[in-house]
Amino acid sequence: MSNIIDTIMAITGVKNPVLSAFIVSLVSNAIPYMTVPYLGIIAGWGLYLHNDVEKILVAISGGIGAALGKVIVFLLGRSFRRILPENTRQNVEIFAKAFKKSVFFALFLFAALPLPDDVLYVPLGVTGYNLLLFFIAVALGKIVITFLAVVFGDLIRSITGSEGLSPEALAALIIGSIVVAIIIIRINWLKIIETYNEKGVMPALVELIKQTILAMLPKRVVEYLSEKIGSP
Repeated sequence: MSNIIDTIMAITGVKNPVLSAFIVSLVSNAIPYMTVPYLGIIAGWGLYLHNDVEKILVAISGGIGAALGKVIVFLLGRSFRRILPENTRQNVEIFAKAFKKSVFFALFLFAALPLPDDVLYVPLGVTGYNLLLFFIAVALGKIVITFLAVVFGDLIRSITGSEGLSPEALAALIIGSIVVAIIIIRINWLKIIETYNEKGVMPALVELIKQTILAMLPKRVVEYLSEKIGSP
């Protein structure tokens, strides 16, 4: 992994891992619908770095860089507003309004999880959503996910006892990433958004925890619980 990190630093032109994380995250997230898997690189710093303060700074700088990259995507969506036909613009606005009061929460949620977030950011840009609120929500979410990536890398090092990208560390990273992706796909996001719209932030967070637990259970267990206690 150290060779990979050294290569990244060479490409970005800086040796400081904090600034390098910022640049990699910014560039990766500035490409609409083509986000480079920068989180793997951030996780690599979790494997590579020993200083906890430096790890936290990498997570924060990576999150802010990613958010700024998404601002570029958002502004591209805003520029499309001027050239889109009226009927297309109305369809996009209907899509954005479907989130109702949960726009800020949805932005944070999409940013904090490895979801295809540009499908939300571009329409919001078209509708002229507040840029400052957009940046704050996305920055908070991206800092969360980059911090989790750093922690994940550090956890892999603790489990494998390796400070580099050994076969064991690589296998753990791949398996862990696949498991997380499957759980995220299985989560009932619509239920979470509906809970936020109807009851607010705290009930939505509780629902998120509930749906995450259900997503980790086998399908038959979820179906059994649904029959016994009602729809989860």
